[in-house]
Amino acid sequence: MTAAGAQTSRPRRWLKPIGLLIAFALLAILVLMPVDLFLPGRVALAVFGTAVILWATTRLDAAWIALAGAVALVLFGAAGQRDVTGMLGDDIIWLMIGAFVIGTAFETSGLAARLTGAVAARARTTGQLFWLTTLALIPLTFLIPSTSGRAAATLPALNAFFGADRGAEAERGRRAFAILIPTIILVATTAALTGAGSHLLAEDLLYQRIGERFGFAQWALWGLPFALAVSLASCWVVLRLFLSRDERATAVPRSSLGQGPMTPAEWKTLAIAAITFGLWFTTAWHGYRIASVAVLAMIVLTAPVIGVLKFKAAMKAVNWSLVVFVGAALLLGQALINTQAAGWLVGGLFDITNLDTIRGGDAPAMVVVAAIALISLASHLFMTSHVARMAALGPPFILMAQTAELNPVAVLFIATAGMNYCLTLPVCSKALLLFQDVDGVTFRPRDLMRLSAVLMPVHLVLMIIFYFGWWQWTGLALAAG
Repeated sequence: MTAAGAQTSRPRRWLKPIGLLIAFALLAILVLMPVDLFLPGRVALAVFGTAVILWATTRLDAAWIALAGAVALVLFGAAGQRDVTGMLGDDIIWLMIGAFVIGTAFETSGLAARLTGAVAARARTTGQLFWLTTLALIPLTFLIPSTSGRAAATLPALNAFFGADRGAEAERGRRAFAILIPTIILVATTAALTGAGSHLLAEDLLYQRIGERFGFAQWALWGLPFALAVSLASCWVVLRLFLSRDERATAVPRSSLGQGPMTPAEWKTLAIAAITFGLWFTTAWHGYRIASVAVLAMIVLTAPVIGVLKFKAAMKAVNWSLVVFVGAALLLGQALINTQAAGWLVGGLFDITNLDTIRGGDAPAMVVVAAIALISLASHLFMTSHVARMAALGPPFILMAQTAELNPVAVLFIATAGMNYCLTLPVCSKALLLFQDVDGVTFRPRDLMRLSAVLMPVHLVLMIIFYFGWWQWTGLALAAG
């Protein structure tokens, strides 16, 4: 390294420690400032703030941070011991475990690859391939509950259509396809309640605070049309940013991905999944919670003779780190509310920013929706984990809605749709990292930033359009009541 390079690198090495010191100093002031907040509230505020800072600025495992925070709450009297030991008994935890097993069955049986390959194989040109792949990826949101899982299941499609043997002329097409797949996987997440762990965390935060749930069918009613619109818009942007008209019209070779007769394992998985989804959509009729249905599906999928997975293999496929993260994050968020710390924070925010003007729906809905969208869309720049963003922002959004006399369900759903956007940097999502690290030509970080510069405003505009054109008419009006 040159002397000049060494000189410029030293300040950068000090930026992070200085930033951490400033963040913790501000947190200390925040914790010590409220004279009307009792000690448990101060503890919850300190622990939660520390977790948020560590999530945003370090590479420590997010689940470890959340779990350590949950233990700290107990040690300092802001939560009970039973709260920690019981956090993994929540319905959302078992729904997540069951959903992971269902997703694993789709991957290992070959159904995920068959779905993608069957649709994409109808394409004759590169442009058609991109559009059909986009349509094929959206249903996977219902089938595989992890963005990285969906990325792993569809990674073979990249080499199937843009293999290394196609030559240098196909490099631009391969780069564009490599950026398309994770982009659609991420923006389509809003389609399903089981599309991400952050959705399940939002569901439970909502239930703990106001006793309401989104519900699988209701979420699909709100999320699927939005996911379809934003996915198609994203495909259109990718095609025009990275491929010329002639390149979009280039013929694509035939692929054998997902071809051939369906295997017994695929038929079994398809039948069990169809029954599971049917029961999820009709929860209001039969009364069984979606978590109970997910556990039943897990048992059938791993049962001797009729199952498609060994039980041990299914348990290994569960992302236990994410399960623990969600459980601990629930406890952190609930402690903020139970100790009145969240109420104090929201009250202070109203006093400082004069947000009382939106109380009772006095402010224009356009302003409120735009504010929620901007905050949630930008959150991925500071916290790269979906669940960390929900753990940090979910409780304040709910409290803000209640204090402002807005509909908490509407506020939290709109915020969740914004938090699902995480496309600016590769580190913002494991799905992006998976496709960036693949062998051969792939997208570069500057390609992602270029795409995000267009897609983030598009996402914002679509959120506003959907609120006024769909959400407010289907139960997501901001006005409480």
